Order: sequence, then C-alpha cells, then structure tokens
Amino acid sequence: MKAIPAIVASSVMVLLFACGKDKFETKPRLEIKDYNSREIMQGQTLEVRINYYDKEGDLSQAPFVAIRVRQNIFPPPPAQEKADTLRSTLPEFPDKDNGEITFRLGYDFLKESLTENDTLVFRFAVTDKAGNKSDTVTSERIVVHLP
Repeated sequence: MKAIPAIVASSVMVLLFACGKDKFETKPRLEIKDYNSREIMQGQTLEVRINYYDKEGDLSQAPFVAIRVRQNIFPPPPAQEKADTLRSTLPEFPDKDNGEITFRLGYDFLKESLTENDTLVFRFAVTDKAGNKSDTVTSERIVVHLP
C-alpha cells in the first residue's frame, strides 16, 4: 500500500518537471552561437553570431545594445577613447520566435591601445517591442592585436 503513494508522488514530480519552463519566454533570451575569430588582426572584422529566443517574436526593429568592457591593465590614451556602449536598432524582419543576430565591428574601432594588444569582452542585450528586456549575455575574451 505504501508503494502506491510513492508511485503517485513520483508521477506528479515527473509531470511538474516535464511541464516546466518552455524554451521560449516573454522576456527575450540571447545565446552566443559563435565567433568568426577571438583573435582580431589589422584589417579584420569581429563577427559575433547571437541566437535569440522570444515567445512573441517581436524583435524586428528592436533596440540592441553592445557594451565593450576593456580588460587591459592600462587605460587607453585620452585621444584614443571611443564609445564603450553601442546602441543600434535591429533590422526589420518577419516576427518569429527565434533567429540570429550578427554583430560586427572593424579592427579600427576595436583597437585603442598603441602599446599593447587590446583584450576585451562584449555584453549584449535586446529589448522587444513590448519593453521586455533580455538578460545580458557576455562574450568570451577577444584579443585585438597590435599592427
């Protein structure tokens, strides 16, 4: 008789876990898919492909933010400072609950230090049309080599 309540309890727990969160939520979710390279040389462009998931699929023309976080010990010379927060708008595309965002930046913008390789990470976030903000996803370390 004690086995029946244990079986019922186990079945309920399996159902609870099986019916857990969907992969798609109202709040957008970002995952870094891949990089063209994490070592950028003069003349190259950094390309980061980011997968997005959004239950409503309302990311067409949504605000997208990339924040550069320098990992170098020495700060860049004042004349070399560039914006660390890059705000843009995603292009227009049909509403769909998942897809890919491609982020690109050229060597000339990435390179700041004149005395050492630049080491940095990027943090990415997006806000859908309903105002739901994704969590921030952080890239792996990227090295921008001296010319």
